[in-house]
Amino acid sequence: MIYPSGRAVWAAAAGAVPAFLIALALPSVWYLGLLWICVLLAFLAVDAAASRGRASLDAVLTAPPQVGIGGRFTLHIAAGVRAKLRRLQARVGHDQRLQPVAGTGGALPVNGGTLDLEFEAIRRGIASFDRLWLRWQGPFGLVWNQVVLPVDRKVAVLPNVNSARDEAITLLQRSALADGHAQKRAGQGREFEA
Repeated sequence: MIYPSGRAVWAAAAGAVPAFLIALALPSVWYLGLLWICVLLAFLAVDAAASRGRASLDAVLTAPPQVGIGGRFTLHIAAGVRAKLRRLQARVGHDQRLQPVAGTGGALPVNGGTLDLEFEAIRRGIASFDRLWLRWQGPFGLVWNQVVLPVDRKVAVLPNVNSARDEAITLLQRSALADGHAQKRAGQGREFEA
């Protein structure tokens, strides 16, 4: 999908005032005021044609295979278009088992880096990332090109067993001395040492 950027809208609005003034000042050549719109439409067409489409696009999502309830994890999005771009932005779609910590999208580095998004698991089950929206601007920055890529990345949200594991470690550490050696006898008081 291709749609105009904010820069194109402001450029069209900025050209409307001079076009109106030309039509008021010189009514016989009012059509010269439309020249700005024609030039802008030509730049929009060149900008849309210069930015490549879906064929030159590659994207990879990486996430841990499992996470505990209440645990946070980072989703890494690596995407790129083989052409030289001004800006590349990504947004990921997810289900209700995950809650974004600071948003579901952002700008990717132009030099081929990754976008790191942090999520928190809030419900048990198989959480999925189902689609990835990518958009980028053409060389003039007048149009946005957007594609929606279906992705199938799943994260298993499991019960959080960290507290049970920590308790087991604490229980095992009670039978060890402070210097790290295990006790030969267990008990309290002097009766076991006599």
